[in-house]
Amino acid sequence: MKNSRNNEGVAAAELALKAHVLGSNSEILAEMTEGDRVMQEIADIVDLTEAPEDAVCSLVTDLLQYCEREKIDWTQEVMSRAWEQLRRERAREIQKR
Repeated sequence: MKNSRNNEGVAAAELALKAHVLGSNSEILAEMTEGDRVMQEIADIVDLTEAPEDAVCSLVTDLLQYCEREKIDWTQEVMSRAWEQLRRERAREIQKR
C-alpha cells in the first residue's frame, strides 16, 4: 500500500510539473487539440498553484526514496547520467544551428 501511495505521489508531482510547462508555454498549448479542456482537467486533479520548484522538489524527493529503496546510487547512477544526457542534447542543439 505504501508503494502505491509513493507511485501516486511521483505521478502527481510529474503531472504538476508537466502542467506548469504546458501552462507557461502557450505555443505548445495552442497546438494541443482541446488544450484548454486538458489544462482544466489537470487543474482538477493536481494543485497547479504549487510553485514549479515545489513540484520538482516533491518529484526529486520521491525519486531519492525510490533510489534508496532500490539501492541505486543517486550521484553515480542517476545524476551523472542525467548530466551527460543533458550535455549530449545541448551539443545536438548547437550542431543544428
